[in-house]
Amino acid sequence: MPASQEPTPRNEALRRALPILLILLVAAALRFRGLNWDEGHWLHPDERKIFFVVSDLGWPESAAQALVPESPLNPHFFAYGSLPIYLLKLVIAALKPLWPALRDDANMHLIARPLAALFDLATIYLVYRLARRVLPDSYDRRKKEWIALLAAAFACLAVIHIQLAHFYTADSLLTFFITLALTLAAGVTETSGRRHDMALGAALGLALATKVSAAPLVLPIAVAYYAATPRAESSSMARHAWHALRRMIPMLLVAGACFFIVQPYAILDAKTFLHDTGREAGIARGVVDVPYTIQYAGTLPLLYPIWQTAFWGLSLPLGLVGWAGLAALVVRWLRRGTRSDAILLAWAGPYLILTGLLYAKHLRYMLPLAPVLCLLAAWLLVKSIDGNPARPLLRSLSAFVAILALLSAVAYALLFSSMYASPHSWISASKWIHRNLPAGSKLAIEHWDRALPLSLDLDGAHHKAANYVQVRLPLYGEPDEAAKWTAIAADLADSDHIVIATRRLYGSIPRVPDLYPVATRYYDMLFAGELGFQLEQEFTRDPTWLNPRIPPLAGAAPALLRPDESFVVYDHPRALIFHNVDYLPADELLRRLGVQD
Repeated sequence: MPASQEPTPRNEALRRALPILLILLVAAALRFRGLNWDEGHWLHPDERKIFFVVSDLGWPESAAQALVPESPLNPHFFAYGSLPIYLLKLVIAALKPLWPALRDDANMHLIARPLAALFDLATIYLVYRLARRVLPDSYDRRKKEWIALLAAAFACLAVIHIQLAHFYTADSLLTFFITLALTLAAGVTETSGRRHDMALGAALGLALATKVSAAPLVLPIAVAYYAATPRAESSSMARHAWHALRRMIPMLLVAGACFFIVQPYAILDAKTFLHDTGREAGIARGVVDVPYTIQYAGTLPLLYPIWQTAFWGLSLPLGLVGWAGLAALVVRWLRRGTRSDAILLAWAGPYLILTGLLYAKHLRYMLPLAPVLCLLAAWLLVKSIDGNPARPLLRSLSAFVAILALLSAVAYALLFSSMYASPHSWISASKWIHRNLPAGSKLAIEHWDRALPLSLDLDGAHHKAANYVQVRLPLYGEPDEAAKWTAIAADLADSDHIVIATRRLYGSIPRVPDLYPVATRYYDMLFAGELGFQLEQEFTRDPTWLNPRIPPLAGAAPALLRPDESFVVYDHPRALIFHNVDYLPADELLRRLGVQD
């Protein structure tokens, strides 16, 4: 090759970077599409709470005021960590002079959701870096690169990543800092120094300041330091662990400092912090009863989140390969595990057990595991294709599974993101109500769920929800007896329509018929048209199979094909409107429900 045609180091670096840049470009297109998915109505309750907290924050007038629980900088809210709250506040303050729209707090979602998407993009790049760092030294550079790129591609296409990048909640930020900490922890086994320790400590502290559920990160970090600490032949395991702990102390001090700087009121307002943290932990464990976790009654520990992640979070072929990769990692570690294997397993194993055994098994809890699952899926597939040269049939089958996993992930990601091209179900339902139901109509809505219609601009005029008389049906009320149902029946008898915004209540109450015998019967009879109401309108976002019907709706999907409520309830719920065609009197409704003779 003539000297003029030889690749320069700069061109070679660009050629190597091009594949991951293309993956990140595709990821950006999937994540930034439809970020204004609710047209500014703030329809995600956790996101909306963060926005309200950010709006209420103020600047203290003195250092003394800042250091007391009454400080205007105290969020007084610790269900999440303070980092997402303070970060959004600072970014808005910095961009207000350049972007006048941010001076109106009603527009903070315009910057919050892009922030979440950017953090998720950074996570995809970290998956690429983590894969290159943890793969065995026996793999050549080309093989490592293929696995790392495939892992990044899987994370790019993972619907659980795409969806949660559309919400400014703690999930995308938490997963970024966890993946960053794992990447840095894997580096401890190769090289360690003051800067590296400080960076790892900062990642750990910021993860904890995003959500305390990052606490299991201490385990893989401890494993990394234990593996990286030279061990004298004469030293015991306990002495070796002590030396590793001593090496960890500077990193832990940095983590503690970062946590305190970003979340100071965890210390300064410890009472509120401990109360909120304890309450959230109690809700997750099922110790504290709240209506919105009844949906998990009877769900199988571990198996439920594993299946939901595989089927809805990743696409079934990719999800199954990812979990198979985790199982293979356990087997490999038991046989001849490397330091890197131990680090990955020290994170994935305890986190899966701790979250999988919780009573509340929201799909979003599995996002911090998704990067590792994507990495292990890529590792297992490439290893299966490259290995066993004497068994061509197995290699061909592995190649087929790899293509199937990739193509299914591509199809699923494209179909899911196409959903954001259509209006939100609640906006469609609200438009129909404003256009078809006269002002003053009485609408029965369910408590613990979104009240519809929304107030919105339509046909050149502003239509208010207050134009309708809304009565809330306390269907979660206990005890489920005559007194409760006498009041509900009176409201139903006078209502023109019943508006059900989501499956939240009818998807959970029938799971505990002993607790809610009448409410369970109510839903069965309502959906069967036996209470004088008929289903008039049904609103979903295309493709509708993303939110299949569940009982007692007719045409319900099989149990294995029903997504977790947290997957469907925010950006693509199924809204139902029932018309009161018979206007049965309250006594007749009670008789049909079996409340009175």
